[in-house]
Amino acid sequence: MKRIFATALLALLSLASVAAAEPVSVFVSILPQKFFVERIGGERVNVSVLVEKGRDPHVFEPLPAQMAALATAKAYFAIGLPFEETLLPRAESLNPGLKVYRTDEGIDKIAGSCDHDHEHHHEGKDGKHEHKHEHKDEKHEHHAHHHEGADPHVWNGPREAIHMAGKILEGLIEIDPDGGEEYTRRHAAFVERVKTMDAEFSRLFRGKMGASFLVFHPAWAYFARSYGLVEVAIETEGKEPKAADLANIISEAKERGVKVIFISPQFSKRSAEIVAQAVGATVETVNPLSEEWEENLRAVAKAIAEAAK
Repeated sequence: MKRIFATALLALLSLASVAAAEPVSVFVSILPQKFFVERIGGERVNVSVLVEKGRDPHVFEPLPAQMAALATAKAYFAIGLPFEETLLPRAESLNPGLKVYRTDEGIDKIAGSCDHDHEHHHEGKDGKHEHKHEHKDEKHEHHAHHHEGADPHVWNGPREAIHMAGKILEGLIEIDPDGGEEYTRRHAAFVERVKTMDAEFSRLFRGKMGASFLVFHPAWAYFARSYGLVEVAIETEGKEPKAADLANIISEAKERGVKVIFISPQFSKRSAEIVAQAVGATVETVNPLSEEWEENLRAVAKAIAEAAK
């Protein structure tokens, strides 16, 4: 009888241990955030992504199954995308216990006018943005791309990613204090890795300040700001540019000596290929929403640096 009782007790303790080790359920908006949270959270965290591969955050609507899953999640790590402003109140009404952490809070945001009516910031030795160059002649203004508010693509800047990692760490420790030591250790390792990459990029672009690259959709302004580069956008207010706009883009690209054009898999290649042929540039496909965040940024950095030679 005692043996049966002991066996039952061990079984119960084993089940309790499994239950205690069950990962914490959290949500993020996009795949690069999944990369960040998993690097810091490890196996203690189960990360769900709203904007899954192949979906467009600019026109995103959550699926019913995603809203149901949000109703049981512990936390949501927001990043400042426009759709979050309507989604989060809905999620919080379904799940009053949901903790929302705004990982972009405190980042020095770039004005939402990207590009051609551009303001480029170059960092001084103290890390502050000490130069601002504005280009507001008629040629630039009439094919400017405007966002509501600030540019939301903060995840594509290594320095901004370090800031977001700190917010993620704070959130994970709050919702799962028992994992605090592990989260802190993993966060430190992640930040060190990103700092190493940032230093590599700084060396890579040394002496190349002002080098220009062309993009269809402006998603790389934070990357450009960090290393003194110039992002020039083809897209006009979320639409394919008209013939007159393309002519101005081609003229500007020639003037700036643009040698590489980045296109995202979410958008048409047609306009980029027209411009590339006209100015003798190469076309590179890069996904600003890639889950392979580190690999993706290295590919972008290499392509810009090669074109800037």
